[in-house]
Amino acid sequence: MQEEPKYIIKITLLGEKNVGKTSLVYRYIENKFRESYKATLGVNLLKKDMEVDGNGVSAQIWDLGGQESFKSLRKLYLEGANGALVMFDLTDRQTFDKLNDWIESFKETRGEQPILLIGNKSDLEGQRKITDMEASNYAKENNTDLLLTSAKTGQNVEEAFIKLTKRILDKISKTQ
Repeated sequence: MQEEPKYIIKITLLGEKNVGKTSLVYRYIENKFRESYKATLGVNLLKKDMEVDGNGVSAQIWDLGGQESFKSLRKLYLEGANGALVMFDLTDRQTFDKLNDWIESFKETRGEQPILLIGNKSDLEGQRKITDMEASNYAKENNTDLLLTSAKTGQNVEEAFIKLTKRILDKISKTQ
């Protein structure tokens, strides 16, 4: 019989449609990549059990649909979240320009819970519209770290979830 996890946490994936939230989470959970997914309608719930710094952790991962039509449901889905991966597509300027909306939505609902900024699709080097410097400056201005990921190649995918989870556990341990 497996031991109960010491921590159960809720992670939300936020960002505009087509930034690769669903691809990223399936790469993390199943280590698989598909070229296309159907648009997430509302929210997609997934779970990953892991061990972080010797602690059993069960992560409930909420992959939120990025369409404007789901904006009214955002607050409801964010309730109880311990942290967020806020994503943009390195090849799509509009997704970068909308980051403030996502971060504000999260902070309005969850206050100062940990956020990690994710620049996805790093494998599409020749198509990039956002420079490392721009993304890095944005992360600094918003007091968060930045990771460049590729759901296709798996680059930094596990690192993103582990890094956020460590931040969440650190915050939880400081409040106990």
